[in-house]
Amino acid sequence: MKKRLSLFILILVSAISSLSALEPLFVETLPFNGRIPLQESFILEVTFQIPLVLSQDIAGREVQIASYDFFSNSPQIAYNMRLSPGVSTQLGSDVFAFRSITAGGLDTGNDPIPFRLIVRNEQNSQEVTNEDYRSVRKEIGVLVGSRYEEKGLIYVQFPSLNEGFDINDFSTGLYDAIILVEVLAD
Repeated sequence: MKKRLSLFILILVSAISSLSALEPLFVETLPFNGRIPLQESFILEVTFQIPLVLSQDIAGREVQIASYDFFSNSPQIAYNMRLSPGVSTQLGSDVFAFRSITAGGLDTGNDPIPFRLIVRNEQNSQEVTNEDYRSVRKEIGVLVGSRYEEKGLIYVQFPSLNEGFDINDFSTGLYDAIILVEVLAD
């Protein structure tokens, strides 16, 4: 019985060693690639579309004018939103202001009405503004897993009575303002 077991082990060892002595005839790798395409979106929706009645009641008041919805599936890219004046007035090219216009849309040259912008994310956990009525820049996107998301609101805020706002300092007529919205990737 011991002889049979020894013979069986000898045959098994021979078989295993002959299998490991095999030489490869062909070796190749199969490249297999995949990718997740970059997806980015920024949706801006104007929420205040009726003409605003400019009266003393707007002093210090905030008016929601737009909302935004941002998405990116790339956590390696940093995003900024910049809001700046789209037209210049006598207050300067970098100051937000309603300009007095004719019915044809031409600037009358009358005193402009300054305002500041306020940008808030939907949870009101982050607010960005510029007290000097100038451009606003905000990092956008909250990292959720491996993507950035953010919903937010954009407000116009007029000077308060304490800041010297008096509607009687401005002429009657039509006013307009243009706000340039840019999303920049770093």
